[in-house]
Amino acid sequence: MLRTSQNGHYDESESLAEHQFAETPFADPRSFEQEEVVHESSVGESHAGRWEFTSPFLPGDASESNEAAAAMTPEAGAFSEITAELKDTLFREAMEQLADEALEAHPSLQSGEYGDRETRDLTAERTLNEHFQPLANQAEALLDRFFERLEGYEAESLTDSELERISDEVLPTGTSLSPASEQFLGGLLRKARGLVSGAVNLAKRGVQGAVNLAGKGLAAVGKLALGPLLKPLKTLGKSLLNHVVKYALNQLPLALRPLAQRLSDRLFRAIGEVHEGEGEAQEQGESEMPAAADASRLEAEFDVHAAQLLFTSDEAEIDHLVSSYGEGETRSYALEALDDARARLVKELAGLQPGENVQPVMEQFVQAVWPAVKLAISVIGRPKVVKFLGDLLSRLIKPLIGAEAGGLLAPAIADVGLRVFGLEAAAAEPRVIAAEALAATVEETVHAVAALPSHVLDHETLLSDAVNEAFENAAASYFPNSVIKPELRESAEHNGMWSRKRDRSGRQRYAKYSDAVPVEIPQRLAGTIDSFGNRSLHDHLRDHHGLHDGRPYKGKMTMYQALPGTRGSAIARAEGFPVSQLHPLTPQAAGALLGQNAALGMRHTPAAYLNTPQRLHVNQRLYRIEPHHHRHHPHVRSVHSELSINLLRGEIRLWLYLSEPMCQRIAADLSKANHAALAFAHVKRLLRRTTHALRTAAAHRHLPPGLIVVADAPNLDGKAPHWLQHAGGRLGLKIDEWAGMQVAQYLQNNAQEFKRECASHHDGVTLRITMTRVPGLDALRLVSQGKHVKDLANGGWPAGTPAFHVGLRAGYAIHRLRN
Repeated sequence: MLRTSQNGHYDESESLAEHQFAETPFADPRSFEQEEVVHESSVGESHAGRWEFTSPFLPGDASESNEAAAAMTPEAGAFSEITAELKDTLFREAMEQLADEALEAHPSLQSGEYGDRETRDLTAERTLNEHFQPLANQAEALLDRFFERLEGYEAESLTDSELERISDEVLPTGTSLSPASEQFLGGLLRKARGLVSGAVNLAKRGVQGAVNLAGKGLAAVGKLALGPLLKPLKTLGKSLLNHVVKYALNQLPLALRPLAQRLSDRLFRAIGEVHEGEGEAQEQGESEMPAAADASRLEAEFDVHAAQLLFTSDEAEIDHLVSSYGEGETRSYALEALDDARARLVKELAGLQPGENVQPVMEQFVQAVWPAVKLAISVIGRPKVVKFLGDLLSRLIKPLIGAEAGGLLAPAIADVGLRVFGLEAAAAEPRVIAAEALAATVEETVHAVAALPSHVLDHETLLSDAVNEAFENAAASYFPNSVIKPELRESAEHNGMWSRKRDRSGRQRYAKYSDAVPVEIPQRLAGTIDSFGNRSLHDHLRDHHGLHDGRPYKGKMTMYQALPGTRGSAIARAEGFPVSQLHPLTPQAAGALLGQNAALGMRHTPAAYLNTPQRLHVNQRLYRIEPHHHRHHPHVRSVHSELSINLLRGEIRLWLYLSEPMCQRIAADLSKANHAALAFAHVKRLLRRTTHALRTAAAHRHLPPGLIVVADAPNLDGKAPHWLQHAGGRLGLKIDEWAGMQVAQYLQNNAQEFKRECASHHDGVTLRITMTRVPGLDALRLVSQGKHVKDLANGGWPAGTPAFHVGLRAGYAIHRLRN
């Protein structure tokens, strides 16, 4: 080990040349030009001194949060059901696409060429607000038309089917709006429809404490007076577009207040939950940090505020509710601060001389990068952690500081033959090249350490080990294999490395691997590789690349890595392809596709970041299979599924969207002998992926966007409730059994209907399976209330079969309403 004095500082009396590569991930630079690398035994062999520390940490008293039992009230259950009904995948996608469209329409906003930061921010926000103004006007007019048609309706006659018919009639036609804008309007109208449906159902059920839209008492079902709902809903919609502007500009903070804190005091008391900060939830579950704000969070905030409109009749409270949403979160400057700190680090590293003290530079950078959401370290303890990390990092990079080390490293980096780190490597100052690589390595190390659980941060030995491991992993990424110890290399390529790329503004938002790897993918293998959502790589190749003839797919695989401030669409926009072509580079995918280079994908990604390419964690890796002969169908919607479990109603609903290519394949199989079995084989794979997602959610404590649960208390934080953790695995197996039999029966008895729908439309079909009187859901509701249920003990499940209804709708028709 590196020798240290009692206080942990490097012994300057020792020769730098003798110790500069001890216990680093780098091979001796003096051998960079040789084919053989230095053997491990010759590196750092004689330095067996020990690190000695005085602990910088205060005694920790981190306590685990206890989940309070919910107060079981009809009001809380109704709120739970309404927020679940409002959730809409298409609406979330529309907001993501609106943000991308706005940036594409105004490329100058990303150039970073005008004014100071404050001027740029104000100009960009004003430009995008003006960009969305026509859409805001259309949204207000749409809601006006919808509510005008509903005014005076008898609540008893306003069924979900009638609401859907009216919705179709008021949607704008003949406009010049973009597809994303039209999808946003359709989603906003579905949410308004869901609120009205919720109000009617509340009135019919006589739930006390909710807003009165039908006379003086909720129990009195009469003519609806929807005026009190229209005005605040229009204001919420306008404010939502303002939030989309901040989302597009990466101005939303990553650490947002828990959604429960956005509830009115009365509803919060009715729910009776105690929600801890999201940072603590992250501590207990996934440790990776999100790379950027999540559009699904924008939707959830909107839904929470909109649903509360049904639970208050006090105008002052409604005004406060609407205004508090309009204020939103304060603008975040975290990314700008990181960009500045990164540039400053490169400059300072390039200017350091051999023997110069590196620690102040490291401490300054660590302080800038260390996320504010880390709750495990007290305010007093954080400076000591920063100092501790600065000391460790300075020791690791000190041997590579100075003109001599930079001159040895730079040619090896430049030999990769790419525009490394956005510079022309051959013409760049050697020390700048080395400083760029070191800065990237240090930054990734700090992000990895910042995501560590508190027990590691509180223990000097564990922390030291974690820092060394993180530094090795990062250095193996950002330096060519030719200068990395063989045992640490990620790939077998001699010069393989990751380079940080710049977006149109010149900011580093993602990294790209130097080489595209040829791949040959058998269809059977592709079916075992998970992509985002409940899809497989085979689904993607079939839906977007036209793969259907049974032959292996041959192409090239390019790889990317997310940096702070990026979403999948940002990478896709910079690289010039649709975001639908990105897939998560999981260990499973890497092992199946990369062979001897599989270590490129050995980093773990939690289930929470495997749902959409628009929600990534820092340093998450992705890949793209380049289209064969440029055949690609970007506008085809891929297969999708969603599942809703409603304990209040004892009901399960399952939607299986079958893409147009899949629909045509099933229709062709239904025309053959033994047609139902051939057709079911296709649907079965999607069904099993859906129920597997339920079992995964139970195991990993995270609810994916396509899994909605409704119980007596609303699920606002996206964590799997304890009752799902208790029995989700068994329930998933039962749903697979029940739904599988019903879908097989439907295909056998309704082949002509299925073929007719597939022949008359060109956007696939949606199978909707509704299960009522589901055995075990009443017992699960008791478990959710903290009661012991004998039927679910020891792995059992109540006997019986649900009542079923299987329906088919043309196109993508995953809606929450029970129409």
